[in-house]
Amino acid sequence: MWKQNKLIMIVPVLVVAAFVVTFRSLGQNPTSTTTNKNQGDVRERGIQPSAPPTQQDFSKNTWELPADADKTKNPVPSNEESIAKGKELYLAKAKGNCVFCHGEDGAGNAENLPKLRRKPANISSKERMDKMTDGEIFWKISKGITGIMPAGEKRMTEEERWQVVNFVRTLAKEPTIN
Repeated sequence: MWKQNKLIMIVPVLVVAAFVVTFRSLGQNPTSTTTNKNQGDVRERGIQPSAPPTQQDFSKNTWELPADADKTKNPVPSNEESIAKGKELYLAKAKGNCVFCHGEDGAGNAENLPKLRRKPANISSKERMDKMTDGEIFWKISKGITGIMPAGEKRMTEEERWQVVNFVRTLAKEPTIN
């Protein structure tokens, strides 16, 4: 019994000693005072809460398309086969993974919205999509937007990106009136 009580008294002392040794070896004695020679201030040294990491503001990032991107013609015929392949790529995590942000119907993936830096474009809007040529959509898929939309050219071939264009065109719908 005496050995157990002695052990109970020694353990807390060892823990405190280990704490002090650790902080001193790191040069962080929580009770020392230091002077910042560059600023002449005196402050307690100790564990300071770290500042939150600064996040780069991507909210203003936009498309960097070449002037003639809208004139680029789609070399892949829009047919059942290319649309089906485009859908497969749009949904595939290792390829397009467009569904993560734009959702299955192109109107946006509400489930993932809190994880995104900004709301993705509604590519189910016929009005919006009718204003864009296949070439413009292709360049947007290919290059993406820094910090917002990954560049598809890093994961898909040129033909695959054109197939995604063909599929995306099928998502554009007239608005429904409820």
